[in-house]
Amino acid sequence: MNKLLILFFIAVSTVAFSQNKMEYHKISLKDKNEKVSEFNFYVENVYDGRQFKENIGTVQKGGFNRKVLANFENPIIDEFSGYLATVCPKEKNKSEISIRINELYVSELTRAMSETGYATLVVDIIEPKEGIDYIVGTYAASAESSGMDVTNKHDERLKKVLQECLTNYMKTSDNDKTSIVFDGDQNIKSKTITAVPSKGVYLTYVDVLNNNPLEDSNFEMTNKNERFHLLNKTTKSKELNYYGFSDGNVFYVNVSKYANAKYYAKTEIIGSKYYIENVVYNPNNVVVMGAMFGLIGVAIASATSSSSVPMLIDCYSGQPSFLSNNEMKAMLMPYPVLFKDFKNSKKSSADIKIILKKYYQETIAQQ
Repeated sequence: MNKLLILFFIAVSTVAFSQNKMEYHKISLKDKNEKVSEFNFYVENVYDGRQFKENIGTVQKGGFNRKVLANFENPIIDEFSGYLATVCPKEKNKSEISIRINELYVSELTRAMSETGYATLVVDIIEPKEGIDYIVGTYAASAESSGMDVTNKHDERLKKVLQECLTNYMKTSDNDKTSIVFDGDQNIKSKTITAVPSKGVYLTYVDVLNNNPLEDSNFEMTNKNERFHLLNKTTKSKELNYYGFSDGNVFYVNVSKYANAKYYAKTEIIGSKYYIENVVYNPNNVVVMGAMFGLIGVAIASATSSSSVPMLIDCYSGQPSFLSNNEMKAMLMPYPVLFKDFKNSKKSSADIKIILKKYYQETIAQQ
């Protein structure tokens, strides 16, 4: 496709996003004659542990497939609590659990003859033992379904992924469960990160900011072609759903939300950002970016033309940006010397890192 035509489509999309900034498509998990599931537990509490809570994704509306933000009709805790009270009601012969929602988003992708709707969920399962709450496992599930109009089926996909997470929990033996003390306080106690986080495993981004890692003796790091994984020594399985981990010298961030594969990537702190040298970008994640960061995220993703790009993750907010050529030019435009250096470079990851370091030295000096 002609480059000018591609730029035209991006421009039109961006305008369409901005025009619908305040519009929301509402989703409800309200009972629709749901059947009681054969779970041997009930859910006492639901906690919202998401990093980004402004919306739950994007949908496409109208003949031109306008991008519109999605959210629940009611607060997420009320939506999940109401649904769970229906499908696994509280009964005397059932055990008690709670759940923490770490990630949840819906999205849509339009193809020539159909649309595909997606739903993704990551939850912690919490069990009370002798007056103390423990996270006994982290479970993730994704679902997709296609059709001519998938917008009105997001509630069904969300229920499907929730049921899958709960089913996988029920199948987990006691020997394979974790035993992590759960802290319901999600308040951020620190606002700056100046060094590599302390050695250990981090369940959520809040844990990173609060310098609250899990002890990592039960984990082993593996590396294949600079894609890192955490191997659980007890279960011999890869732990794919944690936010990241640190070996004391390097912090490794889970880039599964952005990349075309599930793994942890090595980071380097530049300025107040985590720099990742290359992420092989998944084009379908344009809609996932919208889910996590709203219309700004979609615009960033749409502007990323390369399949493999460096990226930055803000050390405080956690918001990513893909360092496409356009993104770099926009960043460096007020700095003519740096802009010229970038323009004359090969624009490799090494070139970008050198220029980024100079950029943050200059901007910090001006503060």
